[in-house]
Amino acid sequence: MELSTALPTERLAVDGKQKPAIKIGIVGCGSRGLTVLERLCALAGTGERRIEINLFDPHRPGPGLHSVEQPEYLMLNTVASQISMFPDQAALGGFSGRQGPDFYQWCLRFKSAERTVQPNAFLPRAWLGEYLAWTYEEVIRSLPTNVRVKHHARVVDNVEHTDLGGFVLYTGAQKHPVDWLLITVGHAESALPVNISNGLTKSFQAYPQPYALEGISSTDAVGIEGLGLSAMDAVAGLTVGRGGQFVQAPEGLHYRASGQEPRLFMYSRSGLPYRTRPDITPHRVGGSPLIFTLSAVADLRAENPQGLDFEAQVLPLLKAEMLAEYFGMIAALQGESSLRIKSEIANAFLMGEIQTKAAELAQRFAVPMLEDSAFNPRYLKAPVDNYSRWVKAFIENDVKESILDLDHSPIKAAVEVWRSCREQLRRVVDNQGLTPESHRIFFNEYAPLVNRMVAGPQKERHQELLALAQAGVLQWVHGSKVIHSASTSDVSVTLDDGQVLVLDAVIQAHVSDNRTTASQPRIIRQLRESGIIHSVNGNGEAPFVDSHGKAQPNLWITGPIVEGATYYNHYVPSSGSYSRAFVDADRIAREMLGMAVTA
Repeated sequence: MELSTALPTERLAVDGKQKPAIKIGIVGCGSRGLTVLERLCALAGTGERRIEINLFDPHRPGPGLHSVEQPEYLMLNTVASQISMFPDQAALGGFSGRQGPDFYQWCLRFKSAERTVQPNAFLPRAWLGEYLAWTYEEVIRSLPTNVRVKHHARVVDNVEHTDLGGFVLYTGAQKHPVDWLLITVGHAESALPVNISNGLTKSFQAYPQPYALEGISSTDAVGIEGLGLSAMDAVAGLTVGRGGQFVQAPEGLHYRASGQEPRLFMYSRSGLPYRTRPDITPHRVGGSPLIFTLSAVADLRAENPQGLDFEAQVLPLLKAEMLAEYFGMIAALQGESSLRIKSEIANAFLMGEIQTKAAELAQRFAVPMLEDSAFNPRYLKAPVDNYSRWVKAFIENDVKESILDLDHSPIKAAVEVWRSCREQLRRVVDNQGLTPESHRIFFNEYAPLVNRMVAGPQKERHQELLALAQAGVLQWVHGSKVIHSASTSDVSVTLDDGQVLVLDAVIQAHVSDNRTTASQPRIIRQLRESGIIHSVNGNGEAPFVDSHGKAQPNLWITGPIVEGATYYNHYVPSSGSYSRAFVDADRIAREMLGMAVTA
């Protein structure tokens, strides 16, 4: 990507008159909108042309879903030093960024009096909201003289595409014409709970806390629908959020109840628990892949313009990379050269002898083979019988691996490939890189597998689940034991002793899927209905955008709402290494400002 060599002053005059201001609209100003705003303001300072930026967000700019008002028991699942809103050269792929503190450095400055702050610590989500709000204020404080930013604390009701190619955004009776438009409205909208009057079970959402759960009493039996991050938040809200305490004792973690907790029953469709995030050495930098590389993906895409078959053409590279990490770490732990073992595996893959090599290394190091559950979404099945005991054993074993940390657990090192190679996965998926059938399989089966492997909660959250189960507050129920009444709102669970219990409340503790028209924000539905944007496959799924989020020459849609058209949009930016969020934001800003770029 190269900047145009034209000087800013060469683009300012038309027939001796100053060019009109560039008018930009940004709908939604959470972390994604903030990255583009920061890039716009930083780059606009290199020229003189007036820039008018209109931000549309009913809430305070910056925090997005990371509300500063949420309770501090709701924690991030990314360590502090891996989050930053200030891109450096590494994050921008070589371009110069803006100087500023990462989240860890900011916490040291503003939060160290409240609790101990470590670079590899998982900190309160509300603190991230404060950091994002502070970043917005810093960007506004340092605005170039030719840039004006106006925040409209309103929801955009309607968008019109003008005959001249621009857009008009409506907020009530007000009209806001813009030349360039970015829509980054975050997660899909959750359907409002419907309480059917002729049933006993009430329905709740997990957010916003603590208000969302106020209608649940201590005498209720509560189903928590989900086993991921939202479910962990719901559990926290109904336990520590109600005065309960976790106490570390010589024999392990114990829960001291407040008496205000309801009985909790956790379940999901698959019944498969998430793996927890492993402990990470502060400022750890991982190695580069040897097999599943960006160049390997580029070659596959070039050789298969009609689309890739993920399972037949991509998964073998991923699996080989996992085996390299798995046996490489085992070798290091046994005093041998990790790099040499990885090289042997890479060579075996090229020779078509990867399975033979893996079996040979397993025998040589006297270790089991890497479990298929690390890369095969159909391998692991949750047992119906003794399900609660099975979940408990799974969590106990996984927590032990997380405590070993990412540099001492071979299984954690192997599954981390899903995370460390996310840019490769993006380039496989983006711009319709998969065949339609393979695209469906990837997002229905492999994307959930990735989330279970590397996007789970902190290990402390699962340790708390074990303590709650020990205290009799929480129980896991297999999904097949959950019965939804066909005629009422009633949801019941069949317990291990055969008792059928009608739940008083159910919490929908999972992120809404944006790949249905009903769950998409109103502005996205309206743009599709007016023909301004189109879906990936024409049936109402995610809006079609290219790999950089572009839906029209002057319209971008980014963030979780385009998951499906692109991949892995659910994260906060980071510096120190290549960051897709920052690179995309920089590219969008340069195009809006008329600074020519090349891929």
